[in-house]
Amino acid sequence: MGSLAVQSCRRLGPLQYRDDAHRDLPHILSFSGGRSSAALAFMAADEGLLRPERGDLLLFANTSAEHPGTYEFAAECKSRIESEFGLPFLWLEFCTVENAWRGEYWRRDSYRLVKSIPIEDDPEGYRSSGEVFEELLSWQGMLPNPHSRTCTAKLKLYPSHKLLADWIGGTLGPAHAGHHWPAEGHELGANLVCAEQFADGYVRRGGSAPREQALRRAEHLASLPSQRSAQRFADFTDAPLDDRESDRREGLVVEPRPAPMRGLEAAQHVRLLGLRADEPRRVDRVLLRCLYAEGATAAGCTVKTQPPGERPYFPLHNAGIDADAVAAYWNGRNFDLDIPPGAGNCSFCFMKGTKQLVELSATPDRRRRPGTPSDIGWWAEIEQRHMRTEPRRNGDGISTFGFFGVNAGTFDDLAQGCTDGLSRYEQGTPACDCTD
Repeated sequence: MGSLAVQSCRRLGPLQYRDDAHRDLPHILSFSGGRSSAALAFMAADEGLLRPERGDLLLFANTSAEHPGTYEFAAECKSRIESEFGLPFLWLEFCTVENAWRGEYWRRDSYRLVKSIPIEDDPEGYRSSGEVFEELLSWQGMLPNPHSRTCTAKLKLYPSHKLLADWIGGTLGPAHAGHHWPAEGHELGANLVCAEQFADGYVRRGGSAPREQALRRAEHLASLPSQRSAQRFADFTDAPLDDRESDRREGLVVEPRPAPMRGLEAAQHVRLLGLRADEPRRVDRVLLRCLYAEGATAAGCTVKTQPPGERPYFPLHNAGIDADAVAAYWNGRNFDLDIPPGAGNCSFCFMKGTKQLVELSATPDRRRRPGTPSDIGWWAEIEQRHMRTEPRRNGDGISTFGFFGVNAGTFDDLAQGCTDGLSRYEQGTPACDCTD
């Protein structure tokens, strides 16, 4: 089959580089799993805005909470982009590994590469039942909420920055992560985290949540692999990576190291974002954030979600392509994103607004899987399991911290069709705005 973009009547046109030096930088396209970023991927590949010989790359960060239809669509896009254009399209996931911290072993954040196959069918496949999401909640000890969207930062942005450090640095893939403690019968080694010890330490350091909550999340993390084996990019893409591999075999490249992503020597790269012509405020927010990041002179950049070396571009926006044009692009194609209206990104993301969440839960969905993030019951259960409680500051009663903030309504309320106490979140914000 010919390229999708060839059949389209809309074109992006050449990138208008703000600095001509950007032309030769690696171009990274952020793929969200939605129609806009997918249209950008095919159009940019077809028009030569993405070129494999420059080290260009497409990235999809899996939260394990996407709609089942999103996974099918993303897998089809990956397959076609790689086979038709020879562009590597990598999937990644947040993970944690054991590491020494404050005199004891605990977890630190990392990432793993995954294949576009469910983990139920391949041990290196992607997770889709909320496993990654719950690992984050157990690790950070709090639920994200509209005022602190840690899920976006820690499940999508930070892991992608770590991957880009490896990719731009010229490595063959992420190195082994975690301690090197061996264990007979364990492929990766023994788990050294002592859940009881961590819970005691949490209390000793003045943690505000009850000890049993700290123990519960420590026990969950201790049940996960202690390490991540070294991985090779070539094993997770069907696009050829011959140059990267052959140079190493022939000894032409000194053993590479991950590129710095912070400070004055931060690796520069172009980031292509699928923001449309009808989203000017989102474009302005990204550009403003970049101005702050580019001015950072220390490794501890004050805009943690924005690498100082990233140079963002918005081809859809610049070409005047809006939501209607994206819809027209996909109309009549032989594949498309097949999810209920409003179900994009994380299926029941708290940013969608309580009114829409109640409507979604009542809408029939043939792909809904009970006990997974495509079912509102999963969100209600995970909220109850990870809701933090602590005494109120005035000493009168207990405060609860859920997906909608302090002492607010819950997903269990929404599952029952009740939105009392959540009126301020009725309309919500488009979930995709999280990355802004």
